[in-house]
Amino acid sequence: MVSEAAAGAILTIDLAAIRENYRRLKARLNGVRCAGVLKADGYGLGAAQVASALAKEGCDIFFVALLGEGIALRNAIGPGPDIFVLNGLPPGSEPEAQAAGLCPVINSAIQ
Repeated sequence: MVSEAAAGAILTIDLAAIRENYRRLKARLNGVRCAGVLKADGYGLGAAQVASALAKEGCDIFFVALLGEGIALRNAIGPGPDIFVLNGLPPGSEPEAQAAGLCPVINSAIQ
């Protein structure tokens, strides 16, 4: 493991700030659902931790890029929230997505 001094930069994730930002955004939406986009492990912030924090504020819809991300997120947060897979599904993976309760986003007529 690299020491903090050797790393050159340190990123600290403030889940309380993420929750507050979500609360403020949601308050401006007048009852419209607000989603969390957690592609690439929450853009490196830790999708499971961010999703858990957002769920505590009432967020019940999430977007990921890939099927594997959706399955990992479902395993982390459990049943309930809607999870959409932005890149659709690889051919033949439909049963796996259905078992995890994921919803593919359709990007073309071929899909």
